[in-house]
Amino acid sequence: MSYWAKVIKNIGSRIQPGWSANAAAATFLAILKTIKPRAAVARQNIAIAFPEKSQQEREKILSESYENMIWTGLEFFAWQKNPACIKDWIVEVEGEHYFDAAREAGKGTIIMTPHLGNWELLASWLAQYHGPVTAIVRHSDSSFQKELIESLRRTSGLKTIDKREPMTRALGILKRNESLGILPDQHGGSEGIMVPFFGVETSTVAGAAVFAVLTKAPIISVQIMRLAPFRFKIIIDAPLEWTKGPDRDTTIRDLTITVNKQVEKMIKRAPGQWLWQHRRFREIES
Repeated sequence: MSYWAKVIKNIGSRIQPGWSANAAAATFLAILKTIKPRAAVARQNIAIAFPEKSQQEREKILSESYENMIWTGLEFFAWQKNPACIKDWIVEVEGEHYFDAAREAGKGTIIMTPHLGNWELLASWLAQYHGPVTAIVRHSDSSFQKELIESLRRTSGLKTIDKREPMTRALGILKRNESLGILPDQHGGSEGIMVPFFGVETSTVAGAAVFAVLTKAPIISVQIMRLAPFRFKIIIDAPLEWTKGPDRDTTIRDLTITVNKQVEKMIKRAPGQWLWQHRRFREIES
């Protein structure tokens, strides 16, 4: 690990619940809410998802999303000294029995979650208490950022594979009856498939559906919601239901539509905690 990555990790880990976290949050929030990166993109996304909401309600969602970004980063550093503290931060869990049933089925588990709440903390909790878990991620193009983030993730036992690696690696994880983590809520680019998301046909990552169709592993959606800084609720829903279509492509498309509907459901539970700044609807951006 490089010198500067160690320095940042060491300084960040000194941030703990209480005055140090509150002071850091106030400082970074003041900066972020002044700069408001990608605010135009976020506003358009919120308007697409919630056309019925007033301008004031949409601005509140935008403001909360910036707050969520700051607290997610601070909490990510705060558990580095003692990853076991995550258990104390999770104050409520619904549906944990679905993991046990999936493990008994022996086909592996596809864990699906959006960039909502503190998704990094959720991954760490899963790795510690429902592991082993390997998440499919897109590593940063910056070698420094990649090294730092991967070091932070390894602290709590989370393993990752790059989305550009061969599919056989992910299939091997499920074959070993382990869990494969997928965040399917971002734009799928040229490799995605066009399906509705909040009523808009947009490129969507089909990985969860593809792996489910190939392996028959259940897709279990898991959501973490911040109740307050360092206090969370986790909701684990029943495995997504799907049926085999006339051909594989149709089945994957139909299941991906189901995945998107579930992601919409999770976002609506806590709209201020989703990453609205991502260019999710690139096909219709103004």
